[in-house]
Amino acid sequence: MLNRVEIVPTKRPRIMFTCDDETKIYLEEWAETENRTLSNLMETLVREAIAARKERQDKPPASSTSAKGTGGKRKTKGGDDE
Repeated sequence: MLNRVEIVPTKRPRIMFTCDDETKIYLEEWAETENRTLSNLMETLVREAIAARKERQDKPPASSTSAKGTGGKRKTKGGDDE
């Protein structure tokens, strides 16, 4: 007797992207090695990318004491140095 798998539709939003064949094959093989669906792998990769980006955005700039490329002088709206 075969086990039947019922597919339940999801109410979660869907996103589609296009890529070349090589990328698609690589991602499918990657998902298979981790025993995941391609969709689950993609969601995991996107979540990790978002977390990394948020972490970078939360960090203060390396040097905020001088304006980059202006010798420490800031330009005002009128174009004059401060």
